[in-house]
Amino acid sequence: MLQGIRDNSKGVIAKVIVGFIVLTFALFGVESLVSLSQGSNAPATVNGEEISEADLFQATQLQRRSILAQMGENADPSSIDENLLSGMVLDSLIQEKALLLNAQENDLRISEAMIDDVILKTAEFQVSGAFNVAQFDNIIRNIGYTRFTYREYVRKNLILEQQRAALSLSSFVLPSAVNKIVELEKQTRDVRYFAMPIATVRALTEVSDAEVEAEFEKQKSTLKTTEQVVVDYVELNIADVAKSIDVSDEEINTQYQQVVASFESQEQRQAAHILVEVNDDVSDEQALEKINGLRARIDQGEDFASLAKEASDDFGNAEIGGDLGFVSKGVFEQSIEDELFALAEGEVSQAVEAESGYHLIKVSKVIKTNPATLAESKDKIISDLKESKAEDLYLEHFEKLTDLAFISSDLEDIAAELDLPIKTLPAFDRSGNDDPLTQNSKLIREAFSDELIKQELNSAPIEISRSHAVVLNVKEHLPVRAKTFDEVKDDLKEQLLTRKASEQLEQRAKQAIVDIKQTGDATESAADFELQTQLGLTRVSAQAPPQIVRKAFTLAQPVESKVTVDTATLADGSLAIIILDKVNNVKADEASEQEFEAYQNLLSNRFGQQSYQVFQQQVFESAEIEKL
Repeated sequence: MLQGIRDNSKGVIAKVIVGFIVLTFALFGVESLVSLSQGSNAPATVNGEEISEADLFQATQLQRRSILAQMGENADPSSIDENLLSGMVLDSLIQEKALLLNAQENDLRISEAMIDDVILKTAEFQVSGAFNVAQFDNIIRNIGYTRFTYREYVRKNLILEQQRAALSLSSFVLPSAVNKIVELEKQTRDVRYFAMPIATVRALTEVSDAEVEAEFEKQKSTLKTTEQVVVDYVELNIADVAKSIDVSDEEINTQYQQVVASFESQEQRQAAHILVEVNDDVSDEQALEKINGLRARIDQGEDFASLAKEASDDFGNAEIGGDLGFVSKGVFEQSIEDELFALAEGEVSQAVEAESGYHLIKVSKVIKTNPATLAESKDKIISDLKESKAEDLYLEHFEKLTDLAFISSDLEDIAAELDLPIKTLPAFDRSGNDDPLTQNSKLIREAFSDELIKQELNSAPIEISRSHAVVLNVKEHLPVRAKTFDEVKDDLKEQLLTRKASEQLEQRAKQAIVDIKQTGDATESAADFELQTQLGLTRVSAQAPPQIVRKAFTLAQPVESKVTVDTATLADGSLAIIILDKVNNVKADEASEQEFEAYQNLLSNRFGQQSYQVFQQQVFESAEIEKL
């Protein structure tokens, strides 16, 4: 077979095919052959520009990490709907891509210096107030970025911010409009009001047994219990495990000696460096020659920080004189660390070869610390040893718990083997109950699973946290059923009382409005309630309930000595009758210059935000978007 392929490859057709492949490589690269056979795998394109699978994956993972971080210690990754999350992230990337392409069309650009400035001034990348390269690398690596991809992330954000600012900050508002807003905002109103508490009316309302029974018949088909379970469980907790642990004097002394020994590695040095990179454009010999030249200039009295700003290839700290902040052992590669911790305070090294090129290192300050005495350290050492032992013992018990949960038909053997009490969670539904354990989504899913309910198995250990686990066994399953009259009669009576009271309150309020409009006098209508007066009520007044303030400023201005009357529902369900007696208008020129300027800025910002939102929508709607 191989010989046949070799023979056939010498024909004219084979040579044409090979020629086509070579031409394709030359013009479009190797990816073109793959795309011919596979097509594009991009989840979406915007105006012909692809959003790659890698872009979507990274953005989704970042969003996923953010969600889990917000969930805290009890974060449950399985509770995240991956398809929903991916879809939301893709929509966000599409909008971002459309805006970036528009910015590109309008020639919006960000310089490398601006990106450097943002990175250097980011507080999270600083140690003791100075940019720290190790801190920077560690943080961006943890969120899935390289130095290059993080710079692109910063670039995109700055371009989008530049685009937003160009629109929002160019918005303005005419002085006449500001005057009108000032007059409306500073306007006050004279009002009277009285609350008609629903509790007062409710106390005078009666509901008969026949009415309750009739209501039961009406709602009967909807009055059902929720599915519930009663659960037995055993609980493994590291705090309980730790109570059985003892620490010997020998262990304490051994640990203290390790603490003393570790103090050598805790020495900190404030350092700075100058880097000359070896790369495609700079050979090893050229880099060494340059770094030796810089060392010679330092020997002649030139300032180290000034030379770092002028010549260092480390973009992260060149502008701050090569400052690395305070560093300990274990941060840098060995050749740099050996030289850094061999230098005396104020000394500058000779050329140090490292992976990235050649370095000059300066030590500005050395901080050495002395270990605490055994007596001073003893309590902490005991605590640390107990914690360490408890972690090991917890893991050992957790393994046993896992095995026993699988092979046992109930919790008895587990409880006996690990000396754990069997506890019970009272009946709860899928929303849980007052016990904090039932607020854990993993526990809820397990408790209502078929394996536990139908097959009557133990659950696998459910990790409530890293140091807390439980094993469940369903003691009783309470399926959905129709509720009896006795179970619901009290609730139905309460519903009827509230409904009747609300209806009576509405009727009484309507009559009060009619009477007050005719006479302007609220004395009789408010005879059973407390009539209050508020003169000069402002829009932000705290002297009256917020529902009354809001309603008062929606009422029409009284005319021809007539009052304006309406109702507002208060937070407790009570009705309030509001009587607007007078509107007190204020001229705009009575406002101070500072107030006028504040209103003008507020309105400009609001209009600017609205303009940008409209712009975003227009860009998105005009883009040609395709999704797989």
